[in-house]
Amino acid sequence: MNEATIGRAASRGESPPAEADGFDAYVRASERRHKRLAFLLTGDLHEAEDLLQAAYAKTYPHWHRVRTYEVPDAYLRRVMVSLRTSWWRRHRNREWSTAEVPEGSGHALDIAGAVVESQVLLVALRALPERQRAAVVLRHWCDLSEADTAAAMGCSPGTVKSNTSKGLARLRSELGADQGRSGGAS
Repeated sequence: MNEATIGRAASRGESPPAEADGFDAYVRASERRHKRLAFLLTGDLHEAEDLLQAAYAKTYPHWHRVRTYEVPDAYLRRVMVSLRTSWWRRHRNREWSTAEVPEGSGHALDIAGAVVESQVLLVALRALPERQRAAVVLRHWCDLSEADTAAAMGCSPGTVKSNTSKGLARLRSELGADQGRSGGAS
């Protein structure tokens, strides 16, 4: 079922199919948590919104089957990770990571310490390779098991362990280096 089918039914005065109603309720109930995951996978709010919308669009045609799953979120997470990996591969030569947020971004410079720490963490997450970032986010932010993370990433649990270990080691190194720099500047 696609948007055109729903649109035609609505223009004829018919009610949308029951599948669409269930999907709409699912989207409304899950949007916040999936948007957080998308943001952590992409590191950019606008790209996260695009990723989430694309994942919902890919899930919708299969909703009649996905809604019967014990955990439909697992399917959507898998779609999001696959899409993000695909986008990264397509655009990897066009993206550049920066260590600092540009001045004219509109963000207040005097923000709470917790926000500063989360921004430092996000910068460190953005510096990770895609697979390591996905493994760390799914394991430690979404609190998924190794098996669930492996299913979402389309790899073996051993690969998840390896990527998580390498990603955490790199984060510790980056965050430790940042603390050392900020400690010496005071």
